[in-house]
Amino acid sequence: MATPLHPAPASDADPPVLVAGGPFTAVELQAMEHDGVLRRLIADAYVPIQCGEAPELRARGLAAILAPRLVHRTVVGRLTAAWVYGCAGRPDTPVLLVDGSRRMSTLRATHRLLVHEVYFGPFDVVELAGVRVTSPLRTAVDLAIHSEEGVSVPVLRRMLAQPRLGLTVGLVARGLDALPRQPHLARARRVIARVAGAPAS
Repeated sequence: MATPLHPAPASDADPPVLVAGGPFTAVELQAMEHDGVLRRLIADAYVPIQCGEAPELRARGLAAILAPRLVHRTVVGRLTAAWVYGCAGRPDTPVLLVDGSRRMSTLRATHRLLVHEVYFGPFDVVELAGVRVTSPLRTAVDLAIHSEEGVSVPVLRRMLAQPRLGLTVGLVARGLDALPRQPHLARARRVIARVAGAPAS
């Protein structure tokens, strides 16, 4: 079961996430974006221009564009999880993770996605607004291992700069040390060394 992440205080009470078909068409939503009434949150999901972003709102945006079965059977991960936490740019192709014991062939998406089979530890998944997301620590470890240095270093610095995420360089380094041997572990350690050697941006 995913652990709920402590929510940040919300300034907006559940602002609407709008997608085509209820109650507006895609053309109407695009027109309202053009007029400055809405802004695109992710893919074809829009929110009122005045509402502030929070991890819970980004998670709701993802849920709005994904098939319900995907929301229930996958975990948002890697750079997409970092975006949910407010530490990476909006993903063009959301990354979803599925437990290695599940059959990926049964998953169907309505939007372009990347889906990876992984294995989760007992504390690797948290829940935000009903969406399962890799925990901040698992996200940081995954980024160090799977993303190129030029991408992962600035994102990790932003994650470390957010007290709410509860990360330190030492904690991420210990997370890497706890992993079994894998091809990119040496690169991941270089990434963490680079992050430790410069202030967060």
